Amino acid sequence: MPTYAIIGATGSTGQQILSQLLQSPDNKVKVYCRSKAKLEKLSPKLAAHQNVDVYPGALNDVQLIADCTANSKAIFLVIGANVSYPGMRMIQDGAHSVVAALSTILAKHPNAKMPRILLLSSASMNPRFQPDQGRVVAAMTGLVKTALFYAYEDLGHAEDFLRLQKGWLNVTFIHPGGLVEDEAKGHTLTLDKPPEGFIGYPDLAAGMIEVAEWEDERYAWEGVGVLPKSSARFNPEVPLIFGRGLLA
Repeated sequence: MPTYAIIGATGSTGQQILSQLLQSPDNKVKVYCRSKAKLEKLSPKLAAHQNVDVYPGALNDVQLIADCTANSKAIFLVIGANVSYPGMRMIQDGAHSVVAALSTILAKHPNAKMPRILLLSSASMNPRFQPDQGRVVAAMTGLVKTALFYAYEDLGHAEDFLRLQKGWLNVTFIHPGGLVEDEAKGHTLTLDKPPEGFIGYPDLAAGMIEVAEWEDERYAWEGVGVLPKSSARFNPEVPLIFGRGLLA
């Protein structure tokens, strides 16, 4: 029975990953969240699953995160929000806590196999995707990075910190396009084709789970794009999110 850990299960991506993992009784899922009450409100059927353990508490509680991630095959680090404000560092904090937790586990169990970490990031963070962008997409990328400057700064610091752990950890950076509430339409993974437009949370989650299930190292330390097989709808909240970001 493979064990998966989700750090940030109350967000849209975390909720989708949790729901899809629980479709198989062969999966054991360990979930970190700040509020168990919020998680149970979002996932009312969670208590019916015997293969789920919930670890509520503070993100900087290293022992709690160690308990949540111990013996896992993969860790889905999906902390984030559609906000941008000065001093934002929730994604950095999540990365630091996970690394500290895994260090704690390794100190106690030197032969422990370290899980793969999948960090939810953004296609805008992947330099391999940028040269192939057309003028319109490049202009939109610049607008996004301006409107969500502090969020992208947080993501950049988190990615940089995780790359410092290359000697002993296995990390994959998930680089989707814009995210939107939509139905599942199917997905493909890419290392070189830049995502354009939007992708629904169900397809993003399915792509992340596919990466987590790979037994080889093909996605180790790569930036992986997740593409929908057909166009997702436009996210009507984007103008409001941009407006708040530009005023931050």
